[in-house]
Amino acid sequence: MLDKLTLSSVINTPWVLAWFKKFCDSKQLKQAGFYKRAGMGIAQLLHLLVVLPMTHLKVYTFSGDSLPVAGRDAFYRLLSNTSYDWRMLLLSIALKMTRHFDTLTDDDQPRYLIFDDTGYKRDRSKCVEYLGRQHDHSHGRYFRGFRMLTAVWSDGHSCLPLGFELLTNEDADKRIGPDPKVDKRTNGGKRVIAATQKATDLTITMAQSAYNHKFKMDYVLFDSWFAFPQVIKEVAKHTPVICRGKNTAALKFKHQQKIYSVESLPLIFKKGGQTFKNPDIIGSAVVELLNTNLKVRVVVVTNRHDPDKKIVFISTDTQLSADEICCIYARRWDIEVCFKAIKQHLGLYCMQMRDYSGLIGCCSVVIIRYLMLAYYHRGCIDDRTLPGMFYACVQQLQAATIEACIEILRVKFKEFAESKQAQLVSNVLVEFLQMFENFKSEIMAQFEPIFKLNLKCES
Repeated sequence: MLDKLTLSSVINTPWVLAWFKKFCDSKQLKQAGFYKRAGMGIAQLLHLLVVLPMTHLKVYTFSGDSLPVAGRDAFYRLLSNTSYDWRMLLLSIALKMTRHFDTLTDDDQPRYLIFDDTGYKRDRSKCVEYLGRQHDHSHGRYFRGFRMLTAVWSDGHSCLPLGFELLTNEDADKRIGPDPKVDKRTNGGKRVIAATQKATDLTITMAQSAYNHKFKMDYVLFDSWFAFPQVIKEVAKHTPVICRGKNTAALKFKHQQKIYSVESLPLIFKKGGQTFKNPDIIGSAVVELLNTNLKVRVVVVTNRHDPDKKIVFISTDTQLSADEICCIYARRWDIEVCFKAIKQHLGLYCMQMRDYSGLIGCCSVVIIRYLMLAYYHRGCIDDRTLPGMFYACVQQLQAATIEACIEILRVKFKEFAESKQAQLVSNVLVEFLQMFENFKSEIMAQFEPIFKLNLKCES
């Protein structure tokens, strides 16, 4: 916390202004329907909301009399306005950032689209619109609040949220709070309709939206809660899916004219005979996913926490090996790190609003904070963000490697030629070439640290 930070210094923070100018300019705000007829501009209000967790300032302390800024009502109206399209704004920001990060990442590095949901708790609330009773699968208990279904993009180095949906109970009897009274034709009204839809249906919609906006992604990853045949089939139409299987009646596989469930899949590999780099992998096979006509590769892995149980991974890309599928699925953990950051450090629970549209605005501001910090975090840890310097270093390293190889050849040839003075030069060259083949492994061993870099721009 910066105790002596003034409001003027917050408004004029150079690094925040630079990020907004590059990734969230006025044109994007207008395209998303952010207009204001009078008072402080939308960009300034959004700027203040984004930097609040990094200051000692609070929205409820803002007053037009005590500080040269709009009153707190202006911020609440900004967050609660049903005409603003927060979904489009987040997508446009994320699209610009992913294109920027693509220039810093090698083309061989896969990109991932990850789906998961997390609990948004409001246990002390009663009058919050659409407040529901949700089940926490991690702790095995119920809580008051919402399920925050989120999609993130990852390149293995940075994780960028693309959007979210704040879900409540589909059954009205299980909801605690009142229903929102909004025009269903507005952007806020559309979010209200989506709040009662199934998470699996919204996953398909969000994946289709990411594909339509031309996000570069090689695999779609999600946990067992979304691993239903229809979801896998629809999402895999555009991008291969890798997910964890769940033992449900809907998920069945066909192999050699026999039907298997997730729990019975290990019986296929009872006889063994397969070897893998990862000792936890029991077996892998290409099977048919029932009711989809899809060929998928299943990988059965030992559960380290409970050796009696097995974990099953499903991949619609049958060309991947079992080890590759396990390594790719491990990238799903990026979204869990994102959830922890927005809850514990970026103020997801700081703004206690009661209307559903206001909650959408609050969560969107938190996502924007995460996107901004992800950009600067990448700049701090990645040398490729230094314009030209990294690529000049790569070129210098290539030249140094060539010079070192030539020097080794010169020294070896000189030593060999001096020991064979009585022989003809032609014979010396022939024998030298043979010696070079013998010493090839020795030369490669000396340059193994350099060759490990592969002389690429991907760290």
